[in-house]
Amino acid sequence: MSVTVKDIANAAGVSRGTVDRVLHDRGAVKAEVALRVKALAKEMGYVPNRVGRALASYKTRYKIGVMLPSVGNPFFDEVIEGIEAAHREYKDLGVDILIKKIQGYDEKIHVAALMELINSDCEALCVSSINSGKIHKLLNDCYSAGKKIILLNSDLENTRRLCFIGPDYFKSGQTSAGMLSMIHRDEKLRILIITGSKQMLGHNQRIEGFKSELEKLNNSFEILDVLECNDSEITAQQITSSYLKEHPEVNCVFVVAAGVQGVGAALIAHSDSRITAMAFDDIYSTKELVKAGILKFVVCQQPRRQGYHAIKKAYLALAGLIPEKTDDFITDTLIKIKSNLD
Repeated sequence: MSVTVKDIANAAGVSRGTVDRVLHDRGAVKAEVALRVKALAKEMGYVPNRVGRALASYKTRYKIGVMLPSVGNPFFDEVIEGIEAAHREYKDLGVDILIKKIQGYDEKIHVAALMELINSDCEALCVSSINSGKIHKLLNDCYSAGKKIILLNSDLENTRRLCFIGPDYFKSGQTSAGMLSMIHRDEKLRILIITGSKQMLGHNQRIEGFKSELEKLNNSFEILDVLECNDSEITAQQITSSYLKEHPEVNCVFVVAAGVQGVGAALIAHSDSRITAMAFDDIYSTKELVKAGILKFVVCQQPRRQGYHAIKKAYLALAGLIPEKTDDFITDTLIKIKSNLD
C-alpha cells in the first residue's frame, strides 16, 4: 500500500498542508519541522503521484561544487565514495554535484579549478585546498555573495565558512607521538618527516601536534628535517632514499600525508630494522606496509564520513534547514595496527 501525505502528516504530528508545503518547497515552515517531514517521507518510502512528480521536476535545484586534490592520492577515493553516497540520498531533493579533481598543491591549478566551479554557478562549495591568499580571497568573496562554503578534509586560515568537515589534525599528530613514545621509551628519536605540502594547514597541524606531544611526554627527540613530496609516490621514494643514505642516524620516519607507498619502497630498499615508520590512513598500500612490518601503525580519519557529511551539510544549508554558521563535523581519530586491520 502506497504511503500518502496523510500518513506522513500523522507520523510527523503536523497537518497535511504542512507536509504538502514541505514536499513541494512552498511556503514558510520551521526548519526542524521541514527536516523531520522530509526524513519521514524518505523513511516511509513516499513516492509522489504523477502530478507530484511533474511538479517536482520544477522544484529548486541545489548545485554543489566539490574541489579535491585527489589525482594520484588514493586517500580521496573513499572521500568521493562518501560524496557519491550522499548524492544518491539527496538527488531526489534537488541536489546536483560537480566534482573537480586536481593534482598536487600548485596555487595556479587550485585557483583555476575553484574558478571553474564558481563559473559553473555552484551555490555551495566543498573545498580541500591550500593556505593561499588568492584561495582565501576567492572563498571569502563567494561567502559574501551568499554561497555556502564548506572546507573539506583540510581547514584554511582567514577564511569565512559554513563549517569544516574533517579530522582533528593536531590530535592525530599527538596520537602518533603517543604511540611512538610507547615504542621508543628511552632511545633518543632522530626523526625525518615526509609531508605533502607546507601549504596544507592540516599537514602542518599534524606536525605541530606530533612535536607538542613528544615534548609533553618528555621524549628526547630531534626533528632532522621536514621534506615535501607533493603527494607524489616517486618524489617520496627519491627524497626518502636520498636522505636515509646521507643520514644513517635516522631512526624514525613520520609520513604526514600521501606518498606512503614511495616512502615504504625506500625503507624496504634501505633495510634498516632500527627505523620505526608510521603514517596515516588505511588505504591499500598502507595496509600492506603495516602487514609487512614496514609501518608500525597508521592513524585513520574516516574519509567516507567526511565526503558524506560535507554534501549533507551543503544541502541542509541550501535548503535553509541549518543556520548560516554551524558546528564543525570532526571525525574520529582511529589507530590501526597489524592486529586490527580490516
